[in-house]
Amino acid sequence: MSRLLRYGVVGVLGAVVHMSTLFLLVEMHLADPVAATTAGFILALLISYLANRFWTFGFSGSYWASMIKYCVVSLIGLGLNILIIKLFTDVLGLWYGWGAMAAAVAVALNNFLLNNAWTFHKNCGASQ
Repeated sequence: MSRLLRYGVVGVLGAVVHMSTLFLLVEMHLADPVAATTAGFILALLISYLANRFWTFGFSGSYWASMIKYCVVSLIGLGLNILIIKLFTDVLGLWYGWGAMAAAVAVALNNFLLNNAWTFHKNCGASQ
């Protein structure tokens, strides 16, 4: 339960970074919603990897192996995020913010399950 709570805290931090970047870039007319959510994703990825590795999971395995796995999981999440944003904006004709909020929930659940089972699993990459 503690791991899930910590993951949630890191997730909120990542979501704030991601959404702040998204809204800032779109509202300042610096990027369209898909480009802005991608930029937010990359920034949140870097911050959340480090926080999850050390604080949430206390993982001491291979840095590079876990980083690669974390990136794979996050890219799956990015694809899901983009699909949801496109669905809300292009298919449903809704405000991109609703899509971003729906994507945040779906991606968070998806990423926790995959990171817990694969990226930071205690038997993966036992050496530094």
